[in-house]
Amino acid sequence: MKEKQIEVLRYTARKLIRELGMLELDPKNSEKTPGHWHALIEVAKSPGITISELGRLLIMSISTISRLVKSLAKNGFLNFKEGNDKREKSLFLTNKGQVEIRKINVFSDSKISGAFEFLTDEEIDQIISGITKYGEALEKSRAMREGIKIVTLSTSRTLRKQIVNMISDIQEKEFFLPITKETNSGVLKAEEEFYYNNSYNFWYAVNEEGKILGSIGLKKINNQYGEIKKLFVIKEYRSKGVAQKLIDTLLKAVSKHKFEFVVLGTVDKFHAAHKFYSKSGFTLISQKDLPHEFEVNPLDSLFFRRKIEKKRQF
Repeated sequence: MKEKQIEVLRYTARKLIRELGMLELDPKNSEKTPGHWHALIEVAKSPGITISELGRLLIMSISTISRLVKSLAKNGFLNFKEGNDKREKSLFLTNKGQVEIRKINVFSDSKISGAFEFLTDEEIDQIISGITKYGEALEKSRAMREGIKIVTLSTSRTLRKQIVNMISDIQEKEFFLPITKETNSGVLKAEEEFYYNNSYNFWYAVNEEGKILGSIGLKKINNQYGEIKKLFVIKEYRSKGVAQKLIDTLLKAVSKHKFEFVVLGTVDKFHAAHKFYSKSGFTLISQKDLPHEFEVNPLDSLFFRRKIEKKRQF
C-alpha cells in the first residue's frame, strides 16, 4: 500500500509543480530560475533575513545562495544592510524587487483562485491542512537525514560493543537468527579483519544525539576482491538514507583500495536488503562464482557481486 501511495504522491507533486511552476513568469529570461523567485518570496516574507538563513530555507549551499544573492543585488532586486552580526549582511527588497513580488502574487493568485472555483470551502481547508502537514513532514525527514553522520571505527572497546549489540539485536530479536558469540566478534577484533592499507575499513552511522543507527565493513579477500560485512540498520531508520550513506562510504574505500569486485553473502529472509543490493548495482551470483578465499558464513544462502568501474583517465 505504501509503495502505491508514494507513486501517487510523487505524480501529484510533479503535477503541482507543473501547474504552479514559476518558469512561466518570465521564460525568456534565463537568469530568472526558480531560485530567483523563491529567494525574493522569502526576503519579502522576512525582511532582514541573512544569506545563511535564506540558504537554509531554500536548501542551498552557502556558495550557491551567495551567487544567487549577488545576482539579485546586481540586477537591482535586493539591497544589503548591516545587521547585528557584522559578518553577515541583512537582505531587503528594493523597489524593483517589490514590483517583482507583485508580479509573483498576481501570477500565483490567479492560478490558485482559478482552482478554488472547482472546490468547496471544506475541500479547500482540507487541502491547506494536508499540504501544511506534508510540508512539515518533509522538512522533519530532511532534517533527520542531514543529521546522519558516517564515522570510521575507533579503537574504543565500549563503542565496538555498542555496535555488536546493535547488530545482534537485529539478528536475534527481529529475524530470530541463531547467532553465537563469534558471529559478530570480527567487529571487536577489527584489527584482524578490517584494518589494512593503514586504515580501519569499518564504519558506523550515528544521529545528532550520537545514537548508533547502522554499520558496514569492508574486508579484504585478495587484491581483486573486497567483501561487504555487517551491513545493518536499525528498524526505525530504514528507508531514511542510512544504508545508502554507508554503502557510498564503503564504495569510495573500494575504489581507494583498487578492488575490482566487491561481494557479499546474506540471509534469505533479508528481502528488503536484497532489493537494496540490486538497486545499488549488485548482481545475484552462485556460491561457486565467489573467490576461493571467501569464507562462507553458515547462515548465508544468497551471494551478490558488483564489478567496480574504473575511472577514466583524461
